[in-house]
Amino acid sequence: MKTSFLVSIILFISVIPVWGQVSKEAYSNDSNSCIPMKKLVVEKLPDLNIARGSHSIFYANGELTVVGGHTAGFVPTATAEYYSNGVWHLINSFYTHDDGMVVLMDGGKRVLLAGGHEKNLGIGQTYEAEMYYPETHTFDGFSCLDYKRAFSQGVQLDNGEVVIVGNHLYKDALEVFDGKKTFRHHKEVSEIRSSPYILPISDGDAIVFGSIWEKSHAYTIPYDTVDRLKGGSFRVPLLGNLVPIMYNENNHANQSFIGDKETDDYSYIIAAVNDSGDIVFVHIKDTVFTQIPTTHPVPYTIGSAPIYNWSPTIADPRVHKIYTVGFESTGRIYVVALEYDKHPAPLTLYYSDPIKDLGYATPILTPDGNLVIVGGITTSNFTPYSTVWLLRVGEQDETLACEAPESNAEVWWVLLGLLIAAAIIIVVWKKCCRQHTPVENHTTTDKVQNCNNTETKRTENITETENNDGELMERIRQLMETDQLYLKPDLQVANIADALGIHRNAVSACINSQQGCTFSQYINQYRVSHAKRLLREAPDTKISAVGLDSGFANERSFFRAFKMATGKTPREWMNES
Repeated sequence: MKTSFLVSIILFISVIPVWGQVSKEAYSNDSNSCIPMKKLVVEKLPDLNIARGSHSIFYANGELTVVGGHTAGFVPTATAEYYSNGVWHLINSFYTHDDGMVVLMDGGKRVLLAGGHEKNLGIGQTYEAEMYYPETHTFDGFSCLDYKRAFSQGVQLDNGEVVIVGNHLYKDALEVFDGKKTFRHHKEVSEIRSSPYILPISDGDAIVFGSIWEKSHAYTIPYDTVDRLKGGSFRVPLLGNLVPIMYNENNHANQSFIGDKETDDYSYIIAAVNDSGDIVFVHIKDTVFTQIPTTHPVPYTIGSAPIYNWSPTIADPRVHKIYTVGFESTGRIYVVALEYDKHPAPLTLYYSDPIKDLGYATPILTPDGNLVIVGGITTSNFTPYSTVWLLRVGEQDETLACEAPESNAEVWWVLLGLLIAAAIIIVVWKKCCRQHTPVENHTTTDKVQNCNNTETKRTENITETENNDGELMERIRQLMETDQLYLKPDLQVANIADALGIHRNAVSACINSQQGCTFSQYINQYRVSHAKRLLREAPDTKISAVGLDSGFANERSFFRAFKMATGKTPREWMNES
């Protein structure tokens, strides 16, 4: 009892400094050190006229514009909308471009739109190509691609031509649009990639890289080969351990550009996921790939809530920052800001309040340095959103630090008072117990008295506690194995406590004493076991789907827990089973 009392006092006191800093910073559970955090200001803009996902988003002629995608029912829509004077204006396009490609040309005076799914439900690919003219808000369906494509990428080179590559579950090659009417085959690629990166580099060249689909199990795996527009392909060992985060709702590999074309500096920063499920950042200059050291890891949970669906990077070279955006099941938005001109690169994590009707779509940078999320989906392509959210990252106070702010000096006076009070309580408590505890009681069967002079047998207390915990553990186990509560990705201690009609602290304490692990570790044991069974029984199932079907909130948390439990990635485990 004495130990528990002291631990309670210490734990109570230890949280005081955090209380004093909560308005300036918070702590992630990813590291022993803190990552500076800041409350994110989010503004809701007027809704789109049509809910849509897998659409293209861009700024042209100073107007935020969306084109194509699919609407409710997973039905492609041949429409576009531009935002002007606080209103979304709906116009018709020639084609749907659901998971199509968009390339801003000539500084945004023209916009090339091409490819996408042929049918409802994201089926097939198309050849369709059209040009959008922002000044007149008109479209011209003028030609067709050399390859029919979906999940492709394109980028305009300095000579005015557009290089196009990428496809999904279909053949692929590099092709070139001459900037006028014609698309032509250029060269074969080493492998088919879905939503690859295609980045212009010096001397009018371009590189192509990205993860590939593992055909036998249908999930993305690292691929270390990089293709070139002009030269031969080459290997980058770093990419052999990384899966670059793909572009989905809008295709803008140039969003990661941080260089200066006037000085022939073609530099980029991308985000990728490593074998352990961690997000890392990679600097690319011409053909050199280098992982960027950061002051903190990107958090994968805040408290017990996992952060998922991290976006590709969005660069703002004016302030030497890149952003990546993640989401939480409650609708909370997280933005990681990396200051890439410093070494190691500092990270700041911005977080919002939970937001209702939030779609998951790759954000885009606004002209004034903020981010905007337009439409998007959550867990179903059949119910996209029409909501539009402005994330004011360009207006945040950047005077954050892990040390306690000077303005919290009064907190330390409170802490000092609490320490003194705690010391007095401990002294009095010890004196009380010395007065009522016989000196010669050493065995667990001796009679003892507590501080309230209540005589009990220590063996009875231990037996009763063990029995109670054992019974409670059995009830928890039944909930897991009979009701399979672990399959709920948002399962929390409070859910178990409510189901059993007890306090949540009792659940955590019971699991800790009976299983020797935390609540999250205990639940993940069931999830990993369930995933193993699915991998054995349905080896053709996509790995990420196995993780989701086993109760994990995202592929990243699944890979992390699986590797922690088995020492192997799911793919390695399958190959050895």
